[in-house]
Amino acid sequence: MQIATKIWDSGWGAVFLTVYTGVAIQLVRPEPLYLKTLAVLPTILVMFLADRQNNRLVDFFAGGELRRSTDQIQEITGHDDFYESASEELQNRVDDFDRRAYQKNISILAGLIIALTTPFVGLYLRGTLGLGIGLVVGLLAAQLLTRRSIRELNRLAQNISEPYTAKYENQ
Repeated sequence: MQIATKIWDSGWGAVFLTVYTGVAIQLVRPEPLYLKTLAVLPTILVMFLADRQNNRLVDFFAGGELRRSTDQIQEITGHDDFYESASEELQNRVDDFDRRAYQKNISILAGLIIALTTPFVGLYLRGTLGLGIGLVVGLLAAQLLTRRSIRELNRLAQNISEPYTAKYENQ
């Protein structure tokens, strides 16, 4: 995919990570303006990792469900090249799964980064009170970004076989 498409497909995880990093930089070092541009670096790193390691991340977070779905598709279609032999509509659905998986992987990684770093940023800024606030923010990030995205990724992996089942049951 092109860079602009990857940025567009990155979703809310990338937005939250960039905003979080920008706010953290502002709170830690408010003076130098050039540091604000560094807020996009963690997001770019996460997007690069999600792009290059998409299959491994999907396998790690939704591997069991995805394996069951692909086994079911192979059972239905009878061949290993079910993507190439599928209709254009089915290929579009699989491509949509890949796009959404990329988006969910970014949200998962962004949530993990935010959840792991907020307590330390809070501790640095406000001591024990900041640590407590950082833990709460970290738990929210883990719940809203990471956990929810893992559930959604597993649901998407379960549903990937539905178009194949519908198509081949009607024949």
